[in-house]
Amino acid sequence: MLQFIRSKAGSFIVKVLFVLLILSFGIWGIGDFLRQTPQDTTVATVGSHKITGDVVQRTVRQQVERMRQQFGGNFDMEQAKAFGVIDRAVDGLISQTVLDQEAERLNLAVGDKEVGLLIQNEPAFKNAQGQFDRGSFVMRLNQAGYTEQSFVALLRSEQPRIDLATVAGGGAKAPEALADLIYRLRGEKRVADWVFLPSNAVKDIPAPDDAAIKAYYDAHHDAFTAPEYRGFTALALTPADVAGDVKIDEAQLKDEYAKRADEFTKPEKRHLLQMIFKDEKAAQDAEAELAQGKDFVKLAQDLTKADPSATDLGSVTAKQLPQELAGPVFAAKDGEVVKPVQTAFGWHVVKIAGIEPGGGKSFEEVRPQLEAEARHEAESDALYALSNKVEDAIAAGADIPTIAQQFKLKPYTVKTADANGQDPDGKPLPEYTIAADALIKTAFQTSQGQTSGLEQVPNGSFYLVRTDTVTPPTLKPLDTIKEQVKAAWTDDQRAAKVAAQAKALADQVKPDEPLAKLAAAQKLQLSTTKPFIRTAPGNQAGVPASVVAKMFDLKPGGVAAVQAPDGQFVAQLKEIQPVDPAADKAGVDALDGQLTQQIGEDMLSEFDQALRKLHPVVVRRDRIATLF
Repeated sequence: MLQFIRSKAGSFIVKVLFVLLILSFGIWGIGDFLRQTPQDTTVATVGSHKITGDVVQRTVRQQVERMRQQFGGNFDMEQAKAFGVIDRAVDGLISQTVLDQEAERLNLAVGDKEVGLLIQNEPAFKNAQGQFDRGSFVMRLNQAGYTEQSFVALLRSEQPRIDLATVAGGGAKAPEALADLIYRLRGEKRVADWVFLPSNAVKDIPAPDDAAIKAYYDAHHDAFTAPEYRGFTALALTPADVAGDVKIDEAQLKDEYAKRADEFTKPEKRHLLQMIFKDEKAAQDAEAELAQGKDFVKLAQDLTKADPSATDLGSVTAKQLPQELAGPVFAAKDGEVVKPVQTAFGWHVVKIAGIEPGGGKSFEEVRPQLEAEARHEAESDALYALSNKVEDAIAAGADIPTIAQQFKLKPYTVKTADANGQDPDGKPLPEYTIAADALIKTAFQTSQGQTSGLEQVPNGSFYLVRTDTVTPPTLKPLDTIKEQVKAAWTDDQRAAKVAAQAKALADQVKPDEPLAKLAAAQKLQLSTTKPFIRTAPGNQAGVPASVVAKMFDLKPGGVAAVQAPDGQFVAQLKEIQPVDPAADKAGVDALDGQLTQQIGEDMLSEFDQALRKLHPVVVRRDRIATLF
C-alpha cells in the first residue's frame, strides 16, 4: 500500500476511495489491464477503456487467497461467489476505471514537482530531523517490491484518482448540531408498563349463520381467490452435461503450478533492525558496541539520529533486500548481528530480531485444487460453447423436445405452479438442477405457448422455459371452502372484540388511574419493560418493536393500544431517561466523524454513478460467468 497516502489520512475520502477502488479487489497499480491481448477477453468496458478477464481473475484469486487465510484453506470459489467477491471485484475495477477515464477527459496529470513533493512529504521517507532521507526511501521501496521508476509511475496513475475523489467528497462535513441531536435520539431510553390481551382468550363468539358466512365471503374475495397458475417445461444446461467431455492435461496443471509458484510458496521472513553508515569504520564501531550488549534501537538513535521506524524494518523476505545484503542476513542466526555489509545505500549493520520460517506446498499437495479450478474453467468453456449451439437451434425453430434429444439433455415439466413455486396443495416444486425461483420467474414472464431466450444463473448454468398453460386467478367456490371462511370470520370477530377491549382499557387510563392500578383492579397481568432505546429490538424491551416505536410517540403518562398478530398490547409510557451529550464528548465526536464519513461516502457514490453515465459502462456477465 502506498505509504504517502498517510499524509492525507485525516481525509475520510481517501479511506472511502480505498474501500471502493482498492480494497474491494485488493491490488494496486492495475493500469496494465488497458493493454491489448491477441484475443478479445474484454468483460467490461468503461467509455473507451477495457477491463479484461485476466485482470478480473487475478483480482478475484488474490481476494480468495486472503479469505482463505481468514476463513481457512477450504474456502473455495463457490463460497467466494456466495460472498459476492466476484461482483465486488468487477464493481471496484469499474469504479477505478471511471475515475481514470474522467481524469483523462479533464487532462489531469501529476507533474514532476508534485511527485517530488509527495515523496518528500511522506513521513516514512524522513529521518529523525524530519528531513527526506534517500536511503530510507530506496530501502522502503525495496521492501515493497518497487523500483524508483515503478513507484513514481504508480504515483502518477493513482494521484489523479485521489484528487478527483477528494474534490467529490473531501469537503463533506456534518452540521455541528446534527451529531448532538442524533446522539440524544439514539441514546434516550424509555420505560413502559404494559398488559397483553390475547385474542384466543375471547371465547364467547357465536357461530355464524350461512348469511354471515356468505356476506364475509363476498366481502373478502381476494382472500379466497386462488392465484394464477402456470404449467411449463424447462431445459437446463449445466456443468454436469459437459463434464464427460472435459479432459485435464497433467502438463497443463504443472504449468499452472509454475505460474502461481508465489501463491503456493511462503518465503522465509526475517525481522530486521538496521543502521546505515557512510563509512566502514563507523559501522565496525557500532558492531563493537553492540557486541558489548548495548540496545540496538537506542544505539541507532544515538549514532545515526534515525527515526525508530527507519531502524525497525519489520519482517522482510530476501527479495526485498539488496542482493549484497540478502545473503549475509539470511545466513545469520536469530539474534545475531551481521557484520557490516556495503550496498549502494552505505554500510549496513543488521540484527536478526526474529525468523518466520518459510515453506511451500508441493505440486501433489495443491494438485486437487489446481485440477478443480482447471476442470471448472474447462467445463465453463464447454458449457458456453454448448449454449451457443442451443441458441442456434432455437433460432432455427427447434422446440425443447428437439433440443433435448439433439444434445442429450433432460427436460423438466411442471404441470401447475403459482408465482411462489408451489402447487395448488401448497407443496414446493420437485428438485431440479436450476433453482425453482429462476424457472418460475421466467415462466411468469413468458407468454403461453412461447419459449424464453436462454437465461443464465450465477453458477454459470443456462436454462430456457416454455410456458405451456396459464390459469388466471380464480375465486374458489364457497361450498368448497366454507369451513375456511367460517374460521376466518371467527378470527376477525375475536380480533375486533379484543381490539375493543384494549381501546376501552386505554380510555380508562387517567392521571390518577394509571394502567398499573387498572390492571390490578381487573386482575390483568402487568409487566414493566427494561429501559429501551428507540432502535431496540422487541425482544430486548420485552414487547414487540411496534410497541417500542409507539412509546417514542408519547409523552410520559401517555397510553396506546397496539395490535399484535395474536392480540392487543396496552402500554403506558412510565419514564423517559434522557442522555447528556456533554457527558460523552468522545462519543459525540466519534458520531460526528461517522456522520461526516457517511455524507462523504454518499457524495462519492453519487459522483461514481454520475461518472458511469458520462462514461457508459457495459458489463459482459456471460463472459464473467465463464471465468469462474
